Amino acid sequence: MNGQGTTWQGSPKAWLADDLAGANDWILRADPNLAAFSRKQLQRWCAPVHHQLVHGYGVVLIRGLASLSEPAFRELFLAIGRCLGTPDTTYGLLYDVIDSGKCFRSQAIPVSQTREATSMHTDSSRLETHPRWVGLACVQRAMVGGASRVASALAVHRHLEATAPASLQQLGHCFHRDVVTPGVADPLTLIAKNCFPVFAQASDGPTLRYMRYWIEKGHERLGKPLSAEEQQAFNLLDAALNAPQFCHRFAMEEGDILLLDNHKLAHDREAYEDDPERPRHMIRLWLDENP
Repeated sequence: MNGQGTTWQGSPKAWLADDLAGANDWILRADPNLAAFSRKQLQRWCAPVHHQLVHGYGVVLIRGLASLSEPAFRELFLAIGRCLGTPDTTYGLLYDVIDSGKCFRSQAIPVSQTREATSMHTDSSRLETHPRWVGLACVQRAMVGGASRVASALAVHRHLEATAPASLQQLGHCFHRDVVTPGVADPLTLIAKNCFPVFAQASDGPTLRYMRYWIEKGHERLGKPLSAEEQQAFNLLDAALNAPQFCHRFAMEEGDILLLDNHKLAHDREAYEDDPERPRHMIRLWLDENP
């Protein structure tokens, strides 16, 4: 673990990749009988999950549910989520992550609807929507690729504070994000309002809100190109988020559920290729933190 202390600097969420790779308390084995638990029983079972999300590494991988039918798996996933927070219904209670065959660079669609790498990011580029917890359940893994990656935004912030303070200060400025909701009447007005920092301060340490492509696209559409200093800050942030020192890579299997702190961790899905008969299928769940 990275030190001790009473500030966020000593938080378990400020982990390095080797910390997560060498630990097993963030990986839980679940019995399929979990699907038959009462609400109260499931809440008790989820207590360590919630503790790990709030006070631990900020990421939990639940394994062992591959024998459940897809309807039962979906129902259990949502029930676990409701034990941890309040579902954000911006995209419905559960959102199926499947390749649409389209390209997010030429059409106004989320990257999640493609088979491309998502790049290290946090979920939601919309000012009003900022889920605390993100869940991902694996129904069918990809034939090739599609591995998951996570990095601690707290550890990366600490690194940039020590090595590139001027760039870190740039990341505290407000940036516009593109709006990818189809059919909006006046997207430029929405983009102009859709503006907030990459790193912001919260009571429990820095909060990261980042997906570089939508920032660059938003500024391009507004005719406000990013400065050289801002581009350099993004380059340094991307380099740190992707560095082996900070980025932990792992593969999800059928029946796995991944839960993470969307305010303190960045995550990524690598590009993949599908089996046409059994395409990759994930289910996403956004959760707001309970008061």
